[in-house]
Amino acid sequence: MKFLSQKDMIAAGVTDMERCIDAMDEAFTLAGKGDHLMAGPPQNSHGQRIWPPKEPKFEGMPKGGPDQRFMSLPGYLGGRFKVCGNKWYGSNVNNPKNHGLPRSILTMTLNDAETARPLAIMECNVLSGMRTGAVVGLSARYLAREDSETLGVIAAGPISKHCTTAIVKALPSLKKVVVFDINDEAAKRFCDEMSAKLDIDVSMVSKFEDAVKDQDVVTSAISGDHTPLFENKWLKEGSLLTLPGRANVEDDFLRDAYIVPDCWEMQKTYKIEGLMLPEDERAIPHIQLHNMVDSGEIKESDINDLGKLAAGIASIDKNGPRKRYFISNGMILQDIAWGMTMYENAVEKGLGQDLIMWDQPYMV
Repeated sequence: MKFLSQKDMIAAGVTDMERCIDAMDEAFTLAGKGDHLMAGPPQNSHGQRIWPPKEPKFEGMPKGGPDQRFMSLPGYLGGRFKVCGNKWYGSNVNNPKNHGLPRSILTMTLNDAETARPLAIMECNVLSGMRTGAVVGLSARYLAREDSETLGVIAAGPISKHCTTAIVKALPSLKKVVVFDINDEAAKRFCDEMSAKLDIDVSMVSKFEDAVKDQDVVTSAISGDHTPLFENKWLKEGSLLTLPGRANVEDDFLRDAYIVPDCWEMQKTYKIEGLMLPEDERAIPHIQLHNMVDSGEIKESDINDLGKLAAGIASIDKNGPRKRYFISNGMILQDIAWGMTMYENAVEKGLGQDLIMWDQPYMV
């Protein structure tokens, strides 16, 4: 099998955003048609997570805390891919300060879907960040008005850079980007880097609401404990609020907007699994939306996955006045699509290191 380091992945083209968006389009089209499998008995779980206790009883056992977890995300993607994959995800919020490491450290494996033969193990931090941004760009391709000219960005971190790059690639009509971050220096660095990279006007604003008000597209990748409210009155008619994470929105916004999740069945499984945790540890994404569906305020039949739009099974009025809301928590199918594309590129270019598990299996 191939081992692909971060250097190999970059040489294989993992940072090619336009091609990554197209790969995400393929993955979502297959998901919309149902040609995929994910974890758990319902075959649509985000993955399986280790929940370390807050007070471990044994020496060396990981201690639970914010953004501290291990998680396995297995899946199968059909179509031209026909491959199984698994992303192994470790995260420790103290890594950058205490260990000089990224907060999250990710690896990806690919296996032949019939024989289970391992094809590759690869560095996945860059891949995962790219596919996160590319999915947000894909949502803009399918949900944003065709005459969209302005983009508001909340938070100036790495994920927002990927998302901004993808949205600009997906919407050639864009003319201006504004960014808000509680750290002015981070916002300034974001503006300098992205304006040079994307050849578009990027400027910072001093208030959260100024990055939301009257923007054609708004994207947010907020981290930390506090998530501000996106007031409905700030969001322009026909605008798209597209998220790679969580947000606080008003009930009226949810009642009136097109609601497009990455995978609604996965979001429902998130809720089921979340309710199995102790009450003080529950973290159920988009619980407000679930509650409104459960109460009948929002019809579940009105919620259409992005994959259904990509596959042509559902549609929206792209240029109408109704607001749009895309929510994404990530699917292993995205990593598999981009990971398999990188594996094929690496084989073609002779990249990576061959690893040998055996010449002949010891026992069959």
